[in-house]
Amino acid sequence: MKTLKFRKEAHDLLESIRLEMKQYGLLVMNKRPHNAQTLSDLNLTSSDQRQIIESLTPEDYCGGPDQDEKYPWKIVAVFGKQHGSTELYIKLSVGYDQTAVVCLSFHVAERKMLYQFK
Repeated sequence: MKTLKFRKEAHDLLESIRLEMKQYGLLVMNKRPHNAQTLSDLNLTSSDQRQIIESLTPEDYCGGPDQDEKYPWKIVAVFGKQHGSTELYIKLSVGYDQTAVVCLSFHVAERKMLYQFK
């Protein structure tokens, strides 16, 4: 996975993601077993989940943007977020084509996350 070199690039990426979310919404793939299990285990609501995504900072950046394998007109980026004692893996797909930002993954990290700017 590609990584950005400068914190400002991660900041700009997050700002563009937030703008897309504000204009076109956020679609979260909570029916995926991994994602659903995490919400259940951590007792998180979809509102909590959105708040966590909206609170991402450049320090939470882990990788991307890369071309989305399934939808080549979209990019994917990966972030990690500490929630209590749990590290979350968050993967977002953004199209910049007047469609909702899609949260593909929102689950407990399966291995240690590597943060570019921490």
